[in-house]
Amino acid sequence: MRHPQVQPIAELVDALLEAGCDMWAVGRGYCIGEPSTEPHASVVKSILREFGPRDHLMEDISAYLRQIGRNVDRSV
Repeated sequence: MRHPQVQPIAELVDALLEAGCDMWAVGRGYCIGEPSTEPHASVVKSILREFGPRDHLMEDISAYLRQIGRNVDRSV
């Protein structure tokens, strides 16, 4: 796994969680449930637009989510 600077990933995840997203690590990826009500939906879209592409960070975002206890155990 690559190890980019953890700070931007932590800031992104923390901001999304604070804005009302439901994020969970699933395997080596993650899922994100975005809020559909305003003003939360607009805030989330703004955060994601500002951060930019994140597909290449999927495993790293997943690792951070597991680190903070937001993981789904698929073996159950």
